[in-house]
Amino acid sequence: VGYAEFLWGAYVWLVLAAMLLGSDGGHAAAYRGRCLPSFMVIGSQKAATSKLRWYLSRHPQVRIPKEEKFHQGPTAVKAWDTAADPALLEAWLENFDDVCGSPAINGLKMPDYIVMSNLTVSFFQAANPQMRLVLTLREPIARMYSYFSMQLRLGWSPINHMGRNPCMQQRLKALRKGSTAPFTSEEIMSVNLQCVRPCYAPRTSLADVGTDDWHNESNQKCKNIYFTPLVHSMYSMHIKRWLRFFARESLLILRFDDLVLRPLWVLQQVAAFVNVEPYSEGFRVEVGRANYTTMERLVASGVVSHCVRASMRRVERSRTFDRASEPGHLKMRLRRFL
Repeated sequence: VGYAEFLWGAYVWLVLAAMLLGSDGGHAAAYRGRCLPSFMVIGSQKAATSKLRWYLSRHPQVRIPKEEKFHQGPTAVKAWDTAADPALLEAWLENFDDVCGSPAINGLKMPDYIVMSNLTVSFFQAANPQMRLVLTLREPIARMYSYFSMQLRLGWSPINHMGRNPCMQQRLKALRKGSTAPFTSEEIMSVNLQCVRPCYAPRTSLADVGTDDWHNESNQKCKNIYFTPLVHSMYSMHIKRWLRFFARESLLILRFDDLVLRPLWVLQQVAAFVNVEPYSEGFRVEVGRANYTTMERLVASGVVSHCVRASMRRVERSRTFDRASEPGHLKMRLRRFL
């Protein structure tokens, strides 16, 4: 075989390989010449998604920008509604590298996407039906506590944060009327529970969630309630909504504790899931402690009463919540609601 024929054969092989990796192989699709993300990390907040993004950004075949790049442009709700304005998604995609036709893939980490409505999820699916979804789950009460602790540590106002939900604003203001004392995480968690309860159907009917009115928007106090951390922790409801549009094999669910305790094992799962080469065995990772921000750590630190776990066991047996003065009552009510 001559040198020219060899080069032509190599070129054809590379083109075919790029086509395969850029389509079904890499779960990629193009929109107006721009490459759509092959996968999205859709949640959950305070469940190590930033650490996961950092690890993924170190993979030679993955391009995953920081989420701050998308804060200035159109929201995902508007950008992915290509029927309303086809140009918005094209502009939104300029935040990504142009990887179409190459072995590399684009990814996106947006941990608040888990609460996206049916309509927005349908936009994602219509644009790229083969897109992969990654979801990290953390013990829901510990996740809420971590979120509120971060909020207070950074000086964010719980009154003017979380979508400015009217019920949260009203109850938090009343709680601090005539007082300058700072809020505690437990106070905000309790108010969040009080405000969320009227906005959702009883847990027995969540399997029937199938409309865009997945919470009671007719109630003014429920406006933007889905931005609050308790709603983020209602994992089963959100997963059911996403799986109405994406196939089950399109979703990879990871445990927060696994990502903390054995990150390389988790990363190999993610690499195989998004169809890129495995991480090298020498890839540097940070391994956390066994009780890292879990319920056990909260109990050990004294933030959560030592009675909580025993109380939860009693509650699971009795299924009653009439012991308002019992230690751990808030955690028990949250556990029952979730």
